[in-house]
Amino acid sequence: MKSLTQSAEQFHALTEGQCRPQNAALTFMVSQDIRALDQYFPIVNMLSESQTEAFHQLIRQVAEHPHFDLRLIGKNKTDLTHQTPNVVRYLIAGHLAEVFFFRQNLLARFLHTPRHFQIYVTPEAFQLDGGVSGGCYSPSRQSIQLVMSRLFEGFNGTKPGVCPFLHELGHMLDHFDAGSGSMGRSEGLYPGLSPRDGEWFNPRARELFIAGKRIELDRYRMRQTGDVSHPMPIGHPYVFQNDGEFLAGYLEMFFRNPHYFAAQNPDLYAAYCELFGYDPRNAWTEDFPHYVNANRSFYLSGQTPSKTRLTIPKL
Repeated sequence: MKSLTQSAEQFHALTEGQCRPQNAALTFMVSQDIRALDQYFPIVNMLSESQTEAFHQLIRQVAEHPHFDLRLIGKNKTDLTHQTPNVVRYLIAGHLAEVFFFRQNLLARFLHTPRHFQIYVTPEAFQLDGGVSGGCYSPSRQSIQLVMSRLFEGFNGTKPGVCPFLHELGHMLDHFDAGSGSMGRSEGLYPGLSPRDGEWFNPRARELFIAGKRIELDRYRMRQTGDVSHPMPIGHPYVFQNDGEFLAGYLEMFFRNPHYFAAQNPDLYAAYCELFGYDPRNAWTEDFPHYVNANRSFYLSGQTPSKTRLTIPKL
């Protein structure tokens, strides 16, 4: 208990009391036992014992990878990386391991060159260094920028909830060119969906993605005209702003409300399963309901959705 208290005090001092990790995170800091972090990663609910061990090993490999560039930033842009709580590194590594566990060749390509993650001790430090909202992806820095507290905010309930890191990872993957192994401009495609991706290209996933995205866009346009005779889109109008937000929002929903996603748009859901190599429904007895309820509430409210700049790639 004394060690747990000391770990909590470390976070309190570092973040001015603005980041309060769950006991599981504090337990990991004391024990260094990755199993303490399982509550953060729903995928463990569908893995065998040997697969779970392999998953834990992958987290270690990512956390210790020379191209996993994690920086902790404090007031006045001070570099506090040497003070980074180890659990922060392992949580981010764990999210990457969870997304790519069944596509480790793509993860290896992603880490072929340095990938940057900038974590901020407070929202004030984040804003002072050019951060937007509570988290963002910076194309100029080629880095995810995130307030530390946001790594823990969706894990206070009985099941994982909101996960800002997954959303920003969607933006990062949009900018990642698997063919060249480098970061480029946003094209509204995940790695593996472009013919230029070479050996990492998945034609079936691309075909399904285009078909499913077209369905979502058509449904959204119907709602803009006031036609409610068709199924509503899965995502909130926020993710229909542009192709990048679509990728970020639907990636998070794929890993948080897979049952609703699959039922509403089987083609698009199958594209994600093809791309990431597994079906998250096997890890969830029921969806995290927030996104489903919030998104449905908007479309049922009768409000007119905002304009969209979504585009559909050519086959």
